[in-house]
Amino acid sequence: MLQKCANPTCVVPFLSLREGKLFLAETFPSNLNATFDGSRRKLRRREHFWLCDACSSHYTLRFDAAQGMLTVPLVARTSPQIRSRAASA
Repeated sequence: MLQKCANPTCVVPFLSLREGKLFLAETFPSNLNATFDGSRRKLRRREHFWLCDACSSHYTLRFDAAQGMLTVPLVARTSPQIRSRAASA
């Protein structure tokens, strides 16, 4: 069950799906190098993560098999024209 924002430094409690951004992630077993026994597919879990409004405007989530769910900054997106002007300057 969702308790709070997935950003570890944020303490905003989860209250409603109308606020913030909800993520669905399929997590994998920690030992992916083990010999395949036909049941690995059953070990995958689907988990929900939530970022509050404030955090979702600055961050997104990325799953790393070694570290788990990570909060990563959003990359500022610029238009191609702005990028080409900056490159020619």
